[in-house]
Amino acid sequence: MHGVYLSVRLSYDVGMRKAIAAALCAIFLSPLTAIAMGSGDKFSDAQTGVTYTVYKPSYTLGLTASKFQLITCGMGSEQWIYVKYGGTKRYLEIMQTMAGVKCSDPGLSKYLKTLPINGVKAKLYVYCDPSKPASYKRCGTEDIGRLGGYLIFTNKAAKNLKRTEIQVQAIGGITYAQLLTVAKSLKTVTASGKMPQALPPVMIDPAMTSEVSVRLGNSVVFTVTDPDKWSVTLVDMDIAVFIPGGDQGTYTTNPAVKALKVGTTTLHVTHGSDVFEIQLTVTS
Repeated sequence: MHGVYLSVRLSYDVGMRKAIAAALCAIFLSPLTAIAMGSGDKFSDAQTGVTYTVYKPSYTLGLTASKFQLITCGMGSEQWIYVKYGGTKRYLEIMQTMAGVKCSDPGLSKYLKTLPINGVKAKLYVYCDPSKPASYKRCGTEDIGRLGGYLIFTNKAAKNLKRTEIQVQAIGGITYAQLLTVAKSLKTVTASGKMPQALPPVMIDPAMTSEVSVRLGNSVVFTVTDPDKWSVTLVDMDIAVFIPGGDQGTYTTNPAVKALKVGTTTLHVTHGSDVFEIQLTVTS
């Protein structure tokens, strides 16, 4: 399945699912701000930094936003959006990424049906426990309020933008009808600043490169074997951030460095006992 799913569900205990989701927020390469324009609307600011269409809910069951993150997906991909409404027991999560880009996996759940959401087809899932065949077979939309569930769909693109894959998830007593209402309330936003053009990552062999230059927001990807065994130390960690490579479950990523700020810094790229020094320059 393709799409954007933050909360990996490795347990069917609701408390454990919450702990895993919270841990993943920190693990997923730390949130990075795209291009903050300071408009006061984080969705509009996010639209300034990505080329896919950003959607904002106009109805959130009275729950207020408790978290808004732009998270790196690796391999030079654009950041994806994670928003949480509510607290630790009853909450909504909305995840958005460019259509066709897989950034995480929701784990095991039961597919219930396909239904229309504002003119597009959405798939509905509920977090039932497959280790209990009898209850799993009976599990339906009425169990979403008890166990949690989510909708996944690829929304339409706004003018000059790309399509967006969206997951709307409900945990802690939110019913199927309420989940559906929230998903249907998603509307496009207007960017708070000038939209950037998506840049392809700069691919280098760290053993053969001593200097590299990239534009702000772009990435340097290291074309190496055994990508999980490479690491990078930056002299100035404000200028760029290291994104580890390796097995992501259904695909493998190369290690990379994402440019965060205009300037110059030195990278110490390590593979076993080998250390390669590369000067990185980030331009506007």
